[in-house]
Amino acid sequence: MKPLFLGFGNAANVILKELEGYIQDFYYFDEKNVTSSKGKKLEKFFIPDDCSFVVECASVEAVKEYYRDIIISNKDFYILSTGAFADENFRNDFFRFIENSTSKIYIPSGAIGGIDVINAIKKYIEKVVLRTRKPPKAFSRDDKEKMLIFSGDSIEAIKRFPKNTNVSVTLALSVGDFRKVHVEIYSDPKVEKNIHEVEVVSSVGNYKFIFSNNPSNNPKTSLLAPLSLAALIKKNFENVKIGG
Repeated sequence: MKPLFLGFGNAANVILKELEGYIQDFYYFDEKNVTSSKGKKLEKFFIPDDCSFVVECASVEAVKEYYRDIIISNKDFYILSTGAFADENFRNDFFRFIENSTSKIYIPSGAIGGIDVINAIKKYIEKVVLRTRKPPKAFSRDDKEKMLIFSGDSIEAIKRFPKNTNVSVTLALSVGDFRKVHVEIYSDPKVEKNIHEVEVVSSVGNYKFIFSNNPSNNPKTSLLAPLSLAALIKKNFENVKIGG
């Protein structure tokens, strides 16, 4: 494998470490002019012919700026910054554009799990609720007790909290309906970690998942997010695939 990393910060290095033994070499491009003793740095963004696939771990803006070049190249595209799909116009343009390409798009489960269950029962789902609890400082607040600061569908949650969109967007993409995902966001001084609770109600059964993620070196991204992307890459290159 010889991937191209779009963005080469903490997340990219986590992914690289997880893919030791899978990757022979790699390219990387970072607008912040990051340098590394490993890999081949691109001074300008382009898709090398011998690139195996592209891994985005930069930003929502990077997804929007470079997705056409990547899709035109017919390279598979792994996207960590799923918040890009919160933009309905971009989302529609992206999925129209992909129709004429052989590229496959891979979106990891990110900071949560249970996506395999949701994919399996998608057409039977009646309701999905995402409850997120974070310390008050995550919202620039100083609450002394737990406060519900938002309750509404994922579309409105994305508008109100654009910096906290990846989890709700990934859920909504999996469900296939942004309005079917109800979001509750709490400012809670009793928690030190970001906690996500996903509740699924369906005619197949009812399910609840709770994720309490330890902080990573990058406060904007949980450690689980790049780990889930690395696992997705490995799964696509293994002969035995377990789980949805």
